[in-house]
Amino acid sequence: MKPQLESLGVYKAGLSEEALKRKFNVEGEFSRLASNENPIGPSPQVYEAIRSQDALNYYPDPEAIQLKASLLEFYQVDSEQILVGAGLDEIIMMISRARLNPKGHILTSEGTFIQYTTHALIEDNEVVTVPLKEGKFDLESFKDKMNDETSIIWICNPNNPTGTYVTETELTGFLESVHEDVMVVLDEAYFEFVLREDYPDGVALLKRFPNLIVLRTFSKAYGLAGLRVGYAITSKAYIDVFNKVKLPFNVTALSLVGAIAALKDQQYLKDYVAHNDKERNKFFEADYKEHLIDSVTNFIFVKTNQPEALFEALIKGGVIARPMPNGVRISIGTRDDNEKVHKVLNSFFS
Repeated sequence: MKPQLESLGVYKAGLSEEALKRKFNVEGEFSRLASNENPIGPSPQVYEAIRSQDALNYYPDPEAIQLKASLLEFYQVDSEQILVGAGLDEIIMMISRARLNPKGHILTSEGTFIQYTTHALIEDNEVVTVPLKEGKFDLESFKDKMNDETSIIWICNPNNPTGTYVTETELTGFLESVHEDVMVVLDEAYFEFVLREDYPDGVALLKRFPNLIVLRTFSKAYGLAGLRVGYAITSKAYIDVFNKVKLPFNVTALSLVGAIAALKDQQYLKDYVAHNDKERNKFFEADYKEHLIDSVTNFIFVKTNQPEALFEALIKGGVIARPMPNGVRISIGTRDDNEKVHKVLNSFFS
């Protein structure tokens, strides 16, 4: 067994609803707002596509040809620039496995998605981090941390769990400073939610920066978290290497047809994003808004030095959220879900 695994824990998604009810002595239904899921669910066209599948005794397409065709038409890129995985977790694992040599290092931020660090440690790499600056990636400080051992730079934009983003000017200025031999992975899992004009479109930057990899997913805005479909868009040279570590039948047949149907129904996506934007704005109009980090995503980060106390208050208010070291991340749900959250936060901070 790899010795570095001894220091790693097992990822825990949190206690089950029944365990939470027993622990905190509460009853009733919970609003599940811990994992940044789409509370409304996917387009009806997804269910229709899945119901039409009747050849489940055969393996799925290992090349995801039809989904890639839909993505290349949507993004106007070549199919050889696309890698499809079982969620972005698997894409991150494939990139790390293919790229990282022992004793190298990755560069990322503190307070960001944990899987970048997890897979670097599994591959026996050092993890170099830069503190967040007002909840944002501080790309200017990244420049001082880069060296000849840097293999991958991970940038989460918007950032999970804070919901902040770096602007196009900030990102392009940083990319211009990175040597072309260093791989830069831009995780845009929450791309669809951002309605700010200065937010960069990573795919549009690929022609300028061949060392860039853009990650996107169907789990969040498209509501397919249960089907596990993520993808990377980058150069053919990178994709050829990643395909060597990809499992041959990694994405299920149902997941593939579901993702194709979801991508086609852009009006459904726009309607959900509009709902999310409207509901998110209500949080930043509330009396407790000073305790929030400005978010452009489908979740908010509530700053508090008593995260466990707030987590418990939310549980007792019928809401499952995600406690963090310096606060609690809460997904934006339905209007009824969010009313529960407003009630708890108003009480907690009053």
